[in-house]
Amino acid sequence: MKHYSPILLFFMTLIFISCGKNMPVKKGSTATDSLEHYIKLSYDSKFSQERQRVFSNKAYKIGMESGNDSLLYKGLYTKIEHDLAYNSDSSRYYLSKLKKLALNTKKQAALGGYYYLYASYFSPINIDSSFSYYDRSKTEYLKANDSMRAGYSLLMMTDLQRISSDYYGAETTATAALACLKNSGEESYLVAVYNYLGMSYKQLFNYENALKYYSKAYEITKDSLSKDAVMNNIALIYMDQKEYAKAIKILRRLVFKKRPDTNIEFKAKAMDNLGYSYFLSGDKRGHEYMLQSLRLKDSIKDEFGLLASCLHLSEYYLNQNPKMARNYAERAYSLANKLKNTDDKLDAIKFLSKTADSKQESDRLFSEYTKLNDSIRVVRQKAKNQFAKIRYDSKQAEEDLLKYQAENAENKLKAEKAKRRNELLLLTISFLVLVGVLFYRLLKSRHEKEKFQEAYNTETRIAKKVHDELANDVYNAMTFASTQNLERPEKKEALIHSLDSVYLRTRDISRENSPIELGENFPNQLKIMLSEYQNQSLNVLIKDIDSIDWMKIDENKKLVTYRVLQELMVNMKKHSQATLAVIDFSSTDKKIQIQYSDNGIGMPFGKTILKNGLQNVENRIKSIRGTLIFDIQTNRGVKLSFGYPV
Repeated sequence: MKHYSPILLFFMTLIFISCGKNMPVKKGSTATDSLEHYIKLSYDSKFSQERQRVFSNKAYKIGMESGNDSLLYKGLYTKIEHDLAYNSDSSRYYLSKLKKLALNTKKQAALGGYYYLYASYFSPINIDSSFSYYDRSKTEYLKANDSMRAGYSLLMMTDLQRISSDYYGAETTATAALACLKNSGEESYLVAVYNYLGMSYKQLFNYENALKYYSKAYEITKDSLSKDAVMNNIALIYMDQKEYAKAIKILRRLVFKKRPDTNIEFKAKAMDNLGYSYFLSGDKRGHEYMLQSLRLKDSIKDEFGLLASCLHLSEYYLNQNPKMARNYAERAYSLANKLKNTDDKLDAIKFLSKTADSKQESDRLFSEYTKLNDSIRVVRQKAKNQFAKIRYDSKQAEEDLLKYQAENAENKLKAEKAKRRNELLLLTISFLVLVGVLFYRLLKSRHEKEKFQEAYNTETRIAKKVHDELANDVYNAMTFASTQNLERPEKKEALIHSLDSVYLRTRDISRENSPIELGENFPNQLKIMLSEYQNQSLNVLIKDIDSIDWMKIDENKKLVTYRVLQELMVNMKKHSQATLAVIDFSSTDKKIQIQYSDNGIGMPFGKTILKNGLQNVENRIKSIRGTLIFDIQTNRGVKLSFGYPV
C-alpha cells in the first residue's frame, strides 16, 4: 500500500454555530455586545486553547445572567464546543442543559445545534452514534430552512464515512452536502465538499472525477495554504496513476515555495510526498527528502505525519537495509497502536513480517495481519451497513414526516373547509331566521293593520246601517208615538209593526257581526245563517254542504266562506227582490268550490260592480288565494262562484 499524506482541507475551525440567525435578540444591548465580544475572542486563534476556553466560560456566564434564552443558548453552545475540543468531562452535563433549553425554545435550529454537538461528543467514542446524531442535526436544520448548517452536518457525516472507508457512502453524502452548500456563499465549506469528493473518487479509482473536484476546490479557494493543500492532493492522484513526473513538478513547487506564512506541518507532508515520489520513480533523491521530512515532523511532534514517514522509509530500506527497515516498521507499529490507526498498523505488520528473523516470527506476524485485516473488513462492513441503515431510517423518517405533514395539511384544509361550510351554514341560517323574523313581523303588522281596518270597516258599516236603516225608523216611530193617539187600535198596531221592523233589522245587524263557531259545529252554524234569510217570499236552497270535510279546512278559510256568503245574502235581500236563492257546495281533492245564484232583478255589470257592495267579497276571497267569477251571460238574477285551495 502506498502511504501518501493527503491534506483533508477541513479547516472549518468549528465555526461558532449558534442559533443567532434563528433566535433573534435585541441588538445593541450591553449583554448582547459583551456576549458577542467574548464569543469572538474564544475563536481567535492568536489565543491559546486554554485562554479561548476562559473566554467561552465568560460568554456562558453572561448568557446565564441575561435571563434571555437566545443569549443563554449562544453562551452555552460556545462553552460546550470549547469543552469538547478540550476533552472536558463536564461536556455531557452541559449538553443535557442545552437539550432542555433547545426543547423549551421549540426552535428546530436550536435542536439541530444540540444534535450537532452531541454528535461531536460521540465522534471519538462511537462513530455510529455520532453519524446518527449528525444526521438528526441535518434533519432539524433542514426543517428550520438552514441549509448551510445542514450542509455542515452532512460534511461531518462524510468525514466519518471516509474514516470508515465507506467511500461510496461518503461520495453520496458529500453530494448531498454540496446541494445544501452550493448557494451558501461559504467558500471554506464548498472547498471542503469538493475536497471530500476528490478524496472519495480517488479511493474509488475514479481519477477523472477526483481531478475534476480537486480542480473545483482550487478554483474557488482564495486562501494560499488551501490552494497548496489542494495541489498536494492533485499530486497524489498523479502518483496513483504512476505519472511521477507530474506529481514531482507540483510537489517541488510546494516544498520550495517561499512565503511568510509557510506551515511547517504542511511543508513536512509535501516533502514526504515528494521524497516518496522520487523513490517510486527510481530517483535516489527521494531518500534525503524523506529523512528531512521525518526530522521536521519530529520537531513539531506530528505523530500522524511521523507514522506515514516511518512506513515510507521502512519500504525504502526493505531491500537495501532490512535492519533499518525493521526499525522504522517497529516505530510505525508503535505509533499506529497509539493512534489506533489500523490501516497503517497492517502495513507496519507487513513490513515487520518481511524483515522477521525467523519463520516462526514471520508466521506469527502473518497470523496477526490476517486476523487484523479480517477484523477491519468486518468492522468496516458493519459500519457501512450501519451508515446505510441510519440513512435509510432517516430517509424513511423524513418521508413519514412529509406524509404526516401532507396528511396534517390536508386534514387542516378539510377542517378549514368544514369550518367555513359551518360558518356559511350558520350565516345562512341566521340570515334566514332574520328574514323569517322580519317577514313574520311584517305579516303580523300587516295582519294587525288588516284586523284594524276590518274592525274599522265593521264599525263603519254598523254605524252606516244603524244610521241609514234604523235611525230614521226610530225617529219616525218616536214622532208617530208623540203625534198620534195610541189608544186607537190601528195607531197602536202601526207603532208596534214599526218597532218590530226596527227590532228585526237590529237583530240582523247583530248577527252579521257576531262571533262564528269554526269548529265541529261550523257547517250547522253556516246552515242556520243561510236559512235565516228564508221567509214567506224567499226560498233558500242549500245543496251538498255536508259533502265537504270542514274539519280539514283552515279556520281562516271557513271564516271567509261564512262572511262572503253572509255578504251575498245581505245584498240579495236588500237589492235583488229574488224569490229563490241557491247555494251549491262542491269539492275536489285540493279545492273547494261554492256557487251562488238567485232569480232576482240582477245587477248591472261593469266597473261599478265591485263598488256596489261586493268589494269586501273579492278582498276576502283574494286573502285566501281564492278566485271569484261572475256569470255575465245570465239574463236574470245573479250567478257567481268562488273557490279556494284546501
